[in-house]
Amino acid sequence: MIFKGVGVPGYRAGLFLSLLWMLLGCSPVQSATVLSPQGHGQTPRNATYLIDGEAYPLNDGQVTVETFPGAASKTVVQLFGEPVSGDLDHDGVADAAVLLVQTTGGSGTFYYVAAALNRGGTLSGTEAVFIGDRIAPLQLAIRYGVLMFDYTDRLPGEVMATVPSLGRSKYLAVRKNLLEVIALAEGEVIAAGEVVIGHEVRSFTPCGVSDAVWLVGDSPALPQVQVAYHRVMSDVPPYTPLFMVLTGRPAESPTDGFGADYPAGFRVLQLVHTLPGTICPDFE
Repeated sequence: MIFKGVGVPGYRAGLFLSLLWMLLGCSPVQSATVLSPQGHGQTPRNATYLIDGEAYPLNDGQVTVETFPGAASKTVVQLFGEPVSGDLDHDGVADAAVLLVQTTGGSGTFYYVAAALNRGGTLSGTEAVFIGDRIAPLQLAIRYGVLMFDYTDRLPGEVMATVPSLGRSKYLAVRKNLLEVIALAEGEVIAAGEVVIGHEVRSFTPCGVSDAVWLVGDSPALPQVQVAYHRVMSDVPPYTPLFMVLTGRPAESPTDGFGADYPAGFRVLQLVHTLPGTICPDFE
């Protein structure tokens, strides 16, 4: 997965691997459940999605349109597998994520991920995000407002006839009603957990990990995390945890100061979002 080949001296391997636990599908929370039917036109199978700006209104999970008037070939867009449910825009109402397959009469089979956002009981499809041509889908799921898609692809330079064997993951989030890829650099991980910001505390406890890590001072996204924490937690007692989804890299804890008491550090690179009131599930 995305942490392959990353090593940080002095950082405990078990803690590092656990940073990914929450968002790599090992949690029973917000599992990949099928969205309950709400009547014709109100399910992901009958929503309208956009691909390259063109609308595709699905009817029971499929639509066929002419590539251009009078053309012999047609474009077919259909659902692959079942939609999954989860709150993607943090309004407390279940949305849906879908995997779409587009064929145009040629050799390509193009896969896209899209969301259907619940707007007062009506599902509004987003612009679809292209994943690849003739990939092998593995899992579509929603965890804490993050849409995750695992699949296999071909190695660089391999011909399209080669069976996909390279494991890949995409992480996406809804921002301003659009589904956007969470871009991760080499060695960057995505993790969910509880953040505490205070006079003597700057900690992050990833779900599934018993010990908190120190948010190191040179973290590019630390100012954003601090502002978000103080804004959301202005009316609660000091040192109350706030649930956040972050991306970053494991790091050494400081050698002096308050951070020296922590077993490891975390260099936060992105604040994906905050989820007030959310808590980590219990792990065995």
